[in-house]
Amino acid sequence: MESDRGRDGPPQAGRQRQPHPAPWAARDAFWDQWRGNPDDLWPSVGGSGRSTADESRADRRQRQVHDRIHQAAGRHPDRGRPRLTRDEIVDAAIAVADAEGAEALTMRRIAQVLRSGTMSLYWHVSGKEHLLELMRDMLMAEIEVPEPSGDWRADLHATAVNGRAMLRRHPWLMDFIGARPPLGPGTIANLERSLGILAGLRLTPAAAFDVLIAVNTYVSGVVLRETQEIRAQQAERESGIDVEQALADRMAWRDKLAATGLFPALVEMLDNNVDPDAPETMDERFEFGLECLLDGIAARIGAT
Repeated sequence: MESDRGRDGPPQAGRQRQPHPAPWAARDAFWDQWRGNPDDLWPSVGGSGRSTADESRADRRQRQVHDRIHQAAGRHPDRGRPRLTRDEIVDAAIAVADAEGAEALTMRRIAQVLRSGTMSLYWHVSGKEHLLELMRDMLMAEIEVPEPSGDWRADLHATAVNGRAMLRRHPWLMDFIGARPPLGPGTIANLERSLGILAGLRLTPAAAFDVLIAVNTYVSGVVLRETQEIRAQQAERESGIDVEQALADRMAWRDKLAATGLFPALVEMLDNNVDPDAPETMDERFEFGLECLLDGIAARIGAT
């Protein structure tokens, strides 16, 4: 599939993200009430790698090479910094991943998008691992968490829908689901707002967190399956599969199952043309599962 980018320019991912404000705009609005630097709140152990002490060995090597290059050129690495911001670098990296996939993420490609020198990026990020953490954290700000309305179910439902929408906009992000969450400004602000939805229920902190984990796990699990479905369907289209032959194969498989007498429920599903992977029922399936989950949470915590 062709990516929407010019030969030497940035991918045209802006069209995909245009309806959504810059992720850092929502993040910064949350932090306007505090005069400190949100980046200071990254955990000191396993954090974003802001300090040299927290960098991975590979990232440290890259920074040392970068410093030596500039020292050899006769200027101190603390001078002549390029007119880039870290947010611009992270946003460009997200645009590359959206248009070309996470495998396309290299410092060289991002520098090309920004029309900057590759080594200039290292003033702001220590390496690819650090960059990925910042990207994931920035995207958390895209998930709109409503102000508590007093209806915790409606608020959690909206948060889940918005979380799914964010993951669907950035399918490459699913390759990193399951890794330790980046506890940066975007993530912890999102978590604080989400916990605020449950404040009126007077749950213990552990119970409130369990509720959020249950909802988040459901959302990520659904999007993982949907992403796999979409990729499989795309692969089928690109393979040039004959539709009539595919239907004939399906009927032959149905008859084989029926002949055993062991699978009456499955045969009935096939006879009723139930397709658990049908694109047109994705939203319906998501809503059904989410409502079942919220029903279960309400019963468990004794809330209405």
